[in-house]
Amino acid sequence: MSRRNRRQRRPNLPPEAFNVPADEQRVVRNEAAPASSASNQRTAPTVADLRAEYHTVITDLRLTLSIFAGLIAVMVALSLALR
Repeated sequence: MSRRNRRQRRPNLPPEAFNVPADEQRVVRNEAAPASSASNQRTAPTVADLRAEYHTVITDLRLTLSIFAGLIAVMVALSLALR
């Protein structure tokens, strides 16, 4: 049995992520914080936006539902046939 190659693992991040000093990261986080509670209000996403974002998820759920329904139908048919 061969041994696995134990090379150093690298995170799946773009190179730009490693070029930011720690001091600048703190500044960016502080600037991103809202100054007042009025600016903290968010608008709810519309249904059209959610459908566009989760198109692949909805497709996968429909496929899973159809497979589930098919398996239930097969189990019911087998239970009636084997009685």
